Amino acid sequence: MNNAERFIASFNRIHNFLSFSDNEKEYKKPFYRLLDENEHRNPAVKKYKNDLQIFADLRNVMVHKKLIPNSYIAQPTDNVVKHIEQIEDEIKSPEKVYPLFKRDVVQFNFDDLFTKVLTTISERKFTHFPVYKNKELIGLLTEKGITMWLANQLEDETIYLKKTMVEEIVLEDTRRNNYLFIKKNMSVDVAADLLKNDRRLDALLITENGKVSESPLGIITPSDL
Repeated sequence: MNNAERFIASFNRIHNFLSFSDNEKEYKKPFYRLLDENEHRNPAVKKYKNDLQIFADLRNVMVHKKLIPNSYIAQPTDNVVKHIEQIEDEIKSPEKVYPLFKRDVVQFNFDDLFTKVLTTISERKFTHFPVYKNKELIGLLTEKGITMWLANQLEDETIYLKKTMVEEIVLEDTRRNNYLFIKKNMSVDVAADLLKNDRRLDALLITENGKVSESPLGIITPSDL
């Protein structure tokens, strides 16, 4: 199969996939319209929309402007063919947040001492911790929340860190609900958009089905992206 045939075959597979994504029969809608309708559903379409529009123009010239039967007016380069095939792979199989962001999520109980958190931060360099009370998540403890709590203690001459429990710090943080639970099959691009578009979010907690009742399989923070 030459480059022209590989290019058109890949383009047709993309067209077909986007058509079925919209529950339409193959080629029922124009390719440009499919791009418009799928760019907010499929991160790779949004990412490569301009390239796909150019490829659509190239495909139309190749298919509809033949000068000699059974031949193409243009032959895409190796790089162009590799690029469209790469885009096809990303559209059909976008990278998922899991297992890419699989990691141990350190959790604390409401009655754990704050010194335990400080030790964990020092040893493991983590700064985002779900806090539970009777198996219910009461908030996300973050370095921002800790900093604000410390600042609010300035009125006191002494801060008794060894007697302070985690719950006290979390419940004083007005931004303790600064997280979302997401499914492990969410695409990385969608997760990145969530964090980018909502500045209130400090973390995305990954679980099997995105449910609060499930144990976190990983965590994503803005600095990870």
